[in-house]
Amino acid sequence: MIRTENLTKLYTMNGKTLAALDHVSLHVEKGEYAAIVGPSGSGKSTLMHILGCLDTPTSGQYFLHGKDVSTLGQDELARVRGEEIGFVFQGFQLLPRLTAQENVALPLMLCGVPPQERMTAARDLLEQVGLGQRLRHTPSQLSGGQQQRVAIARALARRPSLLLADEPTGNLDAQSTEDVLALLDQLHRAGHTIVLITHDAVVARRAEKQIAIAAGRILSDSAKDIHAFTKFSPKIITK
Repeated sequence: MIRTENLTKLYTMNGKTLAALDHVSLHVEKGEYAAIVGPSGSGKSTLMHILGCLDTPTSGQYFLHGKDVSTLGQDELARVRGEEIGFVFQGFQLLPRLTAQENVALPLMLCGVPPQERMTAARDLLEQVGLGQRLRHTPSQLSGGQQQRVAIARALARRPSLLLADEPTGNLDAQSTEDVLALLDQLHRAGHTIVLITHDAVVARRAEKQIAIAAGRILSDSAKDIHAFTKFSPKIITK
């Protein structure tokens, strides 16, 4: 489903060109649950933005469903982001004045699904994530873990083929973290393709595949000792 070949992303800062990503090659198969794990500044969020078609690499290629993303026009990229990829973020990004059901229904409203149909679909998704009794609660009336489950339900609203979760447990306590990870486990068993971005090796080990990254480079496909990765520093391309 996902394949990258020598992805490189360069940034210029204080007269130096740094590689946020340095020839990153990886693959994630359909139905796989993969965690990209690394310390702060490792390049994992930059990689997530490229995988989510929110950014473009300086060089290298990204293939989604076998299609080179660089060949897609803006309209097609917008369609891919809206229909094929579901996003889950650390900060939930729920609209505070909308109920849980309305938040989940929002992507369906934006693509023209009739009101009754989208609200029914939102109710079904919230029941799927264990929040069938919280349909009319606003975000402020929900715990952090419940808000994240609403966000996951929203990400699933358009039945995407890929779920990208960027530090989805970063703002949660231990019990809420376990609840969200258990939900991701359940979605994986149901056949969803999931890519989880995290700095936490314990969280990463919940995935069937771990991809360790530091200083923009893929180090291994095992996250057994994330603390060892902090010795790497960003590669300076030019001075």
